[in-house]
Amino acid sequence: MRRSLGGVARILLCGSCLLGALPGFQLAGAHAQQSPAAPGTRARVDELLARGIESREAGRDAEALERYRQASALEPDNARVLAHLGATYQALGRWVAAHTYLSRALAQRDDAYIERHRGELEEALATVGEHIGFLEVYGAPDGAEALINGQLVAKLPMAEPIPVIVGSYQLEIRLGGHYALGRPITVAQRALTREEVVLAPQGPRLAGLESGARPASEGAGAERREDTGGARWLPWALGGLSAAAAVTAVVAWERREYYAERWNDDTACLGVGVSREELCGDELEHGQQAETVLWVSGVAAGVFAAGAVMTAILGSDDEPEQVSFRCSLGVGAAHCSGHF
Repeated sequence: MRRSLGGVARILLCGSCLLGALPGFQLAGAHAQQSPAAPGTRARVDELLARGIESREAGRDAEALERYRQASALEPDNARVLAHLGATYQALGRWVAAHTYLSRALAQRDDAYIERHRGELEEALATVGEHIGFLEVYGAPDGAEALINGQLVAKLPMAEPIPVIVGSYQLEIRLGGHYALGRPITVAQRALTREEVVLAPQGPRLAGLESGARPASEGAGAERREDTGGARWLPWALGGLSAAAAVTAVVAWERREYYAERWNDDTACLGVGVSREELCGDELEHGQQAETVLWVSGVAAGVFAAGAVMTAILGSDDEPEQVSFRCSLGVGAAHCSGHF
């Protein structure tokens, strides 16, 4: 995913030769208007920035990134550190992180270093923006978790939209004591994708079935009548779960193909002195996750379909046995147990 160096990324390699270069100034000359720091800390930050620039000049962007991260741990709001992190993440094709750090750097309007290079930074942010869209999830209840492809990204209510790499995803909303919600979404370039969600609370009847508890006032006859009614809807519920799992499998297959194509793109994932894993490790990880979701969802779809057929057959008996069933379904995973 390595792009040709341009904007801030190219300037990073110019060192102190060009007056307008983003990291090209002598490192000691950009401390104006930054919060005070201990002399030892500031000297260590300057050293890490200098070593990071040397690594970038040698084409070792991943190594430079580690230097800048160490500097950020010492001074999280250092304007130069933020700018270098954003530009390096851009060079590595890590678009969300690049957007985050470049935006934070540009937000420091009282910093002389940022103001001198605002044009270059804004140009870099515009380039990153071509790969980014925004997602806003709103609704109820508060505290519900929003996950994208199984990874937690926010909780409701969201303070503001979050940046997401352009593409298709599986959105899941979940909260204990409520039915989970899942749907495929697509995040478009420079666009805001808004998703409204409302989770329904689980009723006492479902809670009783999941815990195995039964009202003490009910006799064996009433218990049998309740189970008989459950047997009638159970095939339909399992059929619905089978369809949902099949849809998830299709979405996972599309995502796997997408990341596999990006992983195998030599123009984006090969560079001098940098391995494919360093440049496109995220693509490999996401592709493997999608493949796992594909297999789990496919198996779940078959299991649910078989369960629907079996329960439909058992439900046709005149005196059905007690039916107890429990299922939980998440993105790429399903867990079921029951007694027929």
